[in-house]
Amino acid sequence: MSIKYLYKTWNSLRTRIILSVLIMLLPASVLMLSSYNSIRGSLDSITDIVDTPLSRLVIAKKIQSKILRTELPFHLYLNRGEMADRESFIKLSIEIDILFDTIFKIDNLTNNAIELLKSSRDEWQLAKNLGEGLLTITNIPPNHILIEKADQFGRHLEISASMLDEVSELSFQQIKDIRFIAQDNEWKNIGALLLVYGLGMLLALLAALSLGQSIIEPIKTLQQNLTRFYEGNISSRMEVNSNDEIGNLAKTLNLISDRYEQIKNELNLLSTQDSLTGLFDRTKLDKEINMEIERAKRYDRAFSVLLININNFTEVNKTYGRLVGDSVLCSVANTIRNTIRPTDIAARYGGNEFAIVLSETDTLGSYETTQRIFEAIENEPLNIGDGNTLAISISIGYATYPTNADSNTELFSLTEKTISRSKFNKEMNAQLLQSNR
Repeated sequence: MSIKYLYKTWNSLRTRIILSVLIMLLPASVLMLSSYNSIRGSLDSITDIVDTPLSRLVIAKKIQSKILRTELPFHLYLNRGEMADRESFIKLSIEIDILFDTIFKIDNLTNNAIELLKSSRDEWQLAKNLGEGLLTITNIPPNHILIEKADQFGRHLEISASMLDEVSELSFQQIKDIRFIAQDNEWKNIGALLLVYGLGMLLALLAALSLGQSIIEPIKTLQQNLTRFYEGNISSRMEVNSNDEIGNLAKTLNLISDRYEQIKNELNLLSTQDSLTGLFDRTKLDKEINMEIERAKRYDRAFSVLLININNFTEVNKTYGRLVGDSVLCSVANTIRNTIRPTDIAARYGGNEFAIVLSETDTLGSYETTQRIFEAIENEPLNIGDGNTLAISISIGYATYPTNADSNTELFSLTEKTISRSKFNKEMNAQLLQSNR
């Protein structure tokens, strides 16, 4: 699997959502497994610990019960002398010996329990020996001796049984201690489970915050940018900080915004352009002059306006036709565009008139521009086909703000007057320049 594929997979919004959900589900899984292992371990440990004292308790009670039961066949035999009573005694004795052997094989016996069991077994052995001795003799001893030996037999049995009671008490106490330990472990397990739960919830919260940060926040940003775009702020763009689905959507919306802004600028340009010459129209010209006036007032700078008129344009249309007239207009417009500075504004003012706004240009500068335009247009005749050329003659008027005028209307009024006074005569423009100074 390539690194590029892994990178693409990681940057997928779907992958991040799935991983976030899995991370949020992880605490529940960990909690379930922890609970299972904890409970299972506690039960196993409690079972193992309780087995020893419980087994000891059960066997001790069995031994005690059988020891006490041996008195009955012992006394019955002495009274009746029947063999069945003696066999019953012997059978109980064998079972008691086997149980003693069994209880000593139990693991993890405490020292106290071992000592008590040994003492109990010793007392039992003494009682058993007395019992077997009396049950196997053929000559019954005198009555007072028989009573004394029977009393000794009973005392040994009682001592053995009482010691087995102590063993049982030890077993009961050990079981109580185990129960206390089990309760303590229970609280520890609950604490551990709560800790796991808290950490799991914290992890789930962090995963949710991370998911929200990587999904919800970009969506909010996307919504805000779309709102601004809807409100007309077409320059608003989204920051692309990822390569996932939202990042790709942001890139697409940025491309759409770029294309929309481009189309809008083109439409704005077309709406302010003269369709024939490609220069700005009269509306755009008025806006630019008003802006130049405000700029001149703010920074105390001058600017000039030129008004260019194509001489005898009506005669050109009548003589050569409107197609040639349009060619003359386009030729003059191209020459103007190539002659002025990039910061200057050229517009079609009327039918055969053009206007130029010369930013930060005084009267002397406007006169120099006038001379360049005269030379560029009148020194290059227009080729009208069939080897014929047409000489183009123009007149130019100019005015400077605020030297000659202090308003849009006064500027054009003065430029129109200078056109009428400088018609066909470049030398008169020089005289007018001297008089305006």
